[in-house]
Amino acid sequence: MNVTEVATDFSCYPASPDGLDEIVSVYRQSFDEDPVFQWLFPDAETRPSSLKEFFTVMVGHTFAHGGSVLRTEDYGAVSMYFPPDAVEQSEETRDRLLDSLRDELGSRSDRPVHLLMMLSASHPHDLPPHYYGTFVAARPRYQGGGLGTRLKKCLFALADEDRAGAYAEASSPRNLALYERLGQRRLGPALTLPDGPPIFPIWRPPSTVAGRTHPDTVHGGS
Repeated sequence: MNVTEVATDFSCYPASPDGLDEIVSVYRQSFDEDPVFQWLFPDAETRPSSLKEFFTVMVGHTFAHGGSVLRTEDYGAVSMYFPPDAVEQSEETRDRLLDSLRDELGSRSDRPVHLLMMLSASHPHDLPPHYYGTFVAARPRYQGGGLGTRLKKCLFALADEDRAGAYAEASSPRNLALYERLGQRRLGPALTLPDGPPIFPIWRPPSTVAGRTHPDTVHGGS
């Protein structure tokens, strides 16, 4: 079962690098009020441009290093992820990502670089093969409508096909509660940013039987 077949069952679609501008637009609109991104970019006036620059780098890096992006119709919501064979990245690859952020963001790069270094250092190395969902976002007019849930369910279905787990980080207690309702659970203590909000590692263990989460469950949640 390939990505396209699984995604179609969940009314979501694999995005391509040609859609980078649309993908970045979703993230730019979605994270302006997210507590982690308010910490990353405390200046409200420059935050939209900072989000655009940050996610241009992150989406490009994802496509270039074995990751993918799922989207709903008309790019209402998007989700970046790495499959099991692309989760582990070399130190050189990580350094190039951090250098790209420094080049793109200049003096605004210190906190994003700190965040990514913390997430990399905190990612457990003893987990079984797993998908790593990095950023899920829905355009503001669609938030609360279930699109983000649909993409999470689609990613879980891909993981189930491979008998793999699903790892991510929740950027707020609200997101943590949603992901827990979808079957992920906290994994260890919260990560702490300097004078910033907590981030919650979350984990969904591998399914013991290959098969897709039933599509009828996709449409609930936020």
